[in-house]
Amino acid sequence: MEVRIMKKIIIVDSSPRKGGNCDVITDKLCESIHDAEVEVFKLRETTVNPCHGCNACKGKEKASCVQKDDFGSLIPWIDSCDALVLVSPVYFGQLNGPAKTFIDRTYCFFDPSKPAGNNASARGKKGAVIMCCGAGPADVYSKVAESTAKCFSNFGVDDSRVFVGGGVNTPGSFKDHADYMKAVGDIAEWLSE
Repeated sequence: MEVRIMKKIIIVDSSPRKGGNCDVITDKLCESIHDAEVEVFKLRETTVNPCHGCNACKGKEKASCVQKDDFGSLIPWIDSCDALVLVSPVYFGQLNGPAKTFIDRTYCFFDPSKPAGNNASARGKKGAVIMCCGAGPADVYSKVAESTAKCFSNFGVDDSRVFVGGGVNTPGSFKDHADYMKAVGDIAEWLSE
């Protein structure tokens, strides 16, 4: 009898807007990911303070942070997950502030004193960055998504995908684009493999 270990996938939704396009993306991921335990962290419902750059996290065996906010409880989840997806709207050509703050707080995994340059417990994780924007051709933001996905290597991501859907300025209008929904479904399928 084959024993299958359930994958653990984290979705971090950084949008402050309830019922917006990031919620549509997050919901599509949740309904399309299979054979996995999925945890959703909506940053609008948590307290994640900016990184202090204090370096108190360096030289530790495991990633940790001295700040006492909700990110501290997320660290073990990030360390033990099989995949992480960051969902963010585009604000002024970049990730929004909560997404950037989340990325900055993963600094606790970066440790140049370690052979791999980080203290992640495992490598080989998958990661994805999915962004949506109201204006401009979406492909101009792909480089932002790609550079963000590279940051995921600090916590063990070796394989990543990105997608940016544009022209979705109205809350929830992402779902009106069948090609966008398919792209998100394809990422969910890849995460489930």
